[in-house]
Amino acid sequence: MRRIAKTHPPQELTEWRDENREVNHAYRDLLGTKAYHDLKSKLLQEQGWLCAYTGRSIDSGSSHVEHIKPQCECTEWEDVEYRNVVACFPTDGGDKSHGYGAPVKASWWDEQRFVSPLSDDCERRFHFVWSGHVHPSPDGHEGATETIKVLGLDEESLRQLRKARIDGFFGFGSRTRTRPLSIKEARAVLANIECRDNNERLQEFCFVLKQLLPKYIAQKEGGA
Repeated sequence: MRRIAKTHPPQELTEWRDENREVNHAYRDLLGTKAYHDLKSKLLQEQGWLCAYTGRSIDSGSSHVEHIKPQCECTEWEDVEYRNVVACFPTDGGDKSHGYGAPVKASWWDEQRFVSPLSDDCERRFHFVWSGHVHPSPDGHEGATETIKVLGLDEESLRQLRKARIDGFFGFGSRTRTRPLSIKEARAVLANIECRDNNERLQEFCFVLKQLLPKYIAQKEGGA
């Protein structure tokens, strides 16, 4: 999970809230409005076009607006509060067929046992390994353990996606790279791993690669 640094809500959302302060202002009333479309666009840009929970690459057509605190738990205005929403895979927030992510979390909520992508330490709470598996950090951390469980972050199909990305990136039996990364290349990549491309997109699973790159460099140096 990559930490999301929230900025300010889009102007259209602020104006919509002000205009509807005395009338309908639930999330269902926001759907389909220009404020909603601006909100989703802002979330995607803010997140570097990565799913807030899984780190998969997403776009407008493969994501939905997810409530960190579920709508059924929200008090007045919370379901249209900018700090309570993120963009997540898949398109349909109720589609559990993938077996992981926002849909399997559904209406579950325990603020003390959930590692939010907005929390300052969220990246330190998950430990990724070469096989693509994810573990709580430190081992046994209650919040990380529960978050991995409720989001299905170690579910096999998601693990396989991470493993394929790791293999392709480092050149482990990859069809796209003729040789593994050199130490020099790995150091250069590590320095820029969270840089966005010309379309403001982050690399898929960049937070996983960020964790593994120092280990890769150390292993290469040790074997030199």
